[in-house]
Amino acid sequence: MRMPSNLSSSIRVAPQQERSSQRLASFLNAAAELFVEVGYEATTMTAIAERSGSSIGALYNYFPDKQAVALTLLGQYAQEMEEQWRPLIEQAENLTHREFASLFIERIIEILQVRPAYLRLLAAPIRLRRDPAVKRVLRANIANAFRAKNPSLSDERAVLAANVTLEMVRGLKTLYGEAGDKGRDLVVAEFKKALTLYLGSVLGS
Repeated sequence: MRMPSNLSSSIRVAPQQERSSQRLASFLNAAAELFVEVGYEATTMTAIAERSGSSIGALYNYFPDKQAVALTLLGQYAQEMEEQWRPLIEQAENLTHREFASLFIERIIEILQVRPAYLRLLAAPIRLRRDPAVKRVLRANIANAFRAKNPSLSDERAVLAANVTLEMVRGLKTLYGEAGDKGRDLVVAEFKKALTLYLGSVLGS
């Protein structure tokens, strides 16, 4: 598992050496596997340590509790999703609103499929509190892409459109996680339709 460039504040001590980074990655890999297999609530710190092949003491050197492990994973997955969006946002000016909506949502689904623990953690009784500055940057990047597509948009309207888009993303992840395998394609299709219609009204063709 690739480590995020900015480690979560949930980690007690950021690794300074390659060996420490590998151990941290092994803990996160083990936790992700267990969250998928048995769920968040049934996963224990002991089980994570055993699955990773390390001692419980070594695990506690990095994380104070299971929630900190989960929050670190959630932060990593969110960052990976934003990295998937970045090239799409940069070329938004050259895409129709339909193409942008479809590709934007497909990037989300790719991450959810590659990182199955993401959905399990989104449904867990924990709350990810991301750095507000990170969220502001993402929102600003999307707003800038919308303004490039439609220069007549005011700053206020572009930011609002970015916020609405991100709220749709949150709704998509929730319903996608709740749907069974047969219902997920329908959820994706409906959100593509909704985002396409919304962006059509904001951006035009």
